[in-house]
Amino acid sequence: MPALKLHWYDGGMLPARPEELEEGRKLSDEDGIIFVGDKGKILAEGWGAQSVRLIPETKMRAYKRPDKTLPRLADGHYKEFVEACKNGGPTGSNFDFASLVTETALLGNVAILTGKDRGWGSCLTREKLNWDGPNMKVTNVPEANDHIHRQYRQGWTL
Repeated sequence: MPALKLHWYDGGMLPARPEELEEGRKLSDEDGIIFVGDKGKILAEGWGAQSVRLIPETKMRAYKRPDKTLPRLADGHYKEFVEACKNGGPTGSNFDFASLVTETALLGNVAILTGKDRGWGSCLTREKLNWDGPNMKVTNVPEANDHIHRQYRQGWTL
């Protein structure tokens, strides 16, 4: 897939209120995701489990949902995992998929930790972190890599 821009907010920081969000409609101050595309924005409250909506609501009402083609989660991740063990099928959040999601979330933490190291309190780095996934390193902020790989004391290795 091509590169994409990801803006990570955490520790009480929030993105700017999307101009498409109707007046009086609250932007979650807990957690959520805003997907910004060429043709509009999608607001996912929580981690997408509660509500995923095009904004403004008029776009959501005009949207025709496609037919369901992907298998649905059994009754949660645990039951899905047990069923996959019994039947040999993959889970929806298998390691190939989940590892990339985890890598993205951990990079958000690296951005926060690198920002703290620069004396910015709990805010994010003010510069972009360029991530080289295949080599597992940040290419433009060398000190960010201190949070990626541990430096072992002499005589200790993995």
